[in-house]
Amino acid sequence: MAMSYTLCMTAKPKTESKIHTAPDGVQEVALSDSRPLLSRLIRDALGGKVSALTERGERRIMLVTPEWYDEAVKAMSERSA
Repeated sequence: MAMSYTLCMTAKPKTESKIHTAPDGVQEVALSDSRPLLSRLIRDALGGKVSALTERGERRIMLVTPEWYDEAVKAMSERSA
């Protein structure tokens, strides 16, 4: 009887270790590693955590809720008025 190995047989998902929490509390993930983590990062954003996708160690985009974004836009417009 032959047995084949599949990715679902791994003992521990390696994607968990690819999320790093920066000193400011923002979760950071390299853009190249983000695809399998997007569902988790979105759920985390809905729970109030902010995440950043990075390239070469620099933040390129932030994942926030629509409500957070709307508040930020509102605050910026009030500041410039």
